[in-house]
Amino acid sequence: QMCIRDRPLVAILLLAAAPVRAAEQGTVQAIIPWEGEGRVFQIDTRRVQFLGELEGVMYVENAEGQMNEGFVQCPIVQMMDLETGTTEAFGHCEITASPDDVVYAQLSCKGKIGDCAGKFILIDGEGRFAGISGEGKLRVRSPLHALAADLGSGAVVRVAAGLAVIKDLKYSTP
Repeated sequence: QMCIRDRPLVAILLLAAAPVRAAEQGTVQAIIPWEGEGRVFQIDTRRVQFLGELEGVMYVENAEGQMNEGFVQCPIVQMMDLETGTTEAFGHCEITASPDDVVYAQLSCKGKIGDCAGKFILIDGEGRFAGISGEGKLRVRSPLHALAADLGSGAVVRVAAGLAVIKDLKYSTP
């Protein structure tokens, strides 16, 4: 039978036997086929603003060809200048690999309506992604440009298909 004075020794042995999460770093490629929903608002004579959400499944492939996936939800704000055909977007994403393993990221891009290029930045995580950081090149394709000019202010928009590609997403965990 174990006596009380042996408990600290047992606790130290258990801690020593617990697996230590090793720091990890690498570069992956990712693609997100997405659907979007939100509202479009006329904000002046030439610009409209989209407030909505993109969601889909993120497929991530590492250098060895292994593929993983996670569910993605991204609230997003996009400004579109209908006169110049330019756009700018900013948003945040929650990428859920499992109920305990989540990555938080932000995205930003600029370009022409329907084709936006910028950055995808990993800002935080939970579970095996706790403390994750990194970034990659983002390109977002959307059919929204075909809809934006014909919508009234406050109109609800549902985009059935879009695509986000993240190239050379470098990441590290502590």
